[in-house]
Amino acid sequence: MSTRFDAEKAKALEALFRALEQGTVDPDIVPLLALLNAKRCYYTTSSCSGRVQLAATRLPGEKRRMVVLAKWHRPVESWELAQAVSSAEGYSDLWLSVQGPILHVVCRDQTSALSILSAARRAGLKHSGILWIGRRVVVEITASDRVETPIRLAGVHLLSAEHYDLLVERVNAVLLRAKERLARLEMEVSKMP
Repeated sequence: MSTRFDAEKAKALEALFRALEQGTVDPDIVPLLALLNAKRCYYTTSSCSGRVQLAATRLPGEKRRMVVLAKWHRPVESWELAQAVSSAEGYSDLWLSVQGPILHVVCRDQTSALSILSAARRAGLKHSGILWIGRRVVVEITASDRVETPIRLAGVHLLSAEHYDLLVERVNAVLLRAKERLARLEMEVSKMP
């Protein structure tokens, strides 16, 4: 007989397989998802391998008001940023952000939650924590790697296009550092029983 955890895991895996078929899962996080979901005590509900994003919003974090104009789950090229900014002339405020990986992992119990949390911290994902203890135990695995910088505020360009190369170099460095932590997490999870 299946426990509630096992039934919920089966449902979550069905959703993951559909997302994989539709191509909506970041390819570079798939091996980690496969490892985690193959473990008896875990299943994932959402994930992002890290991204660079250009958004129109007055302030970062205003999810309901934010319009995502471009998103890359890989290093971005200067010309891609320039093209995205130039096609966003109708927006007075533009922000470029880099966000490291984020995963939500449902754990069978608190002991398994502490185990995956220890693996995340050993991998350098030190901002991870137990998000919820209740009917389910949910761990959020996330990195501190982050950049949020305004490109245009109140219609005023704060950075000229000839400086995009320097900005993109640093943005990509932050993204790649965060993705390295994800690769280290994959190694840590592979050592877990």
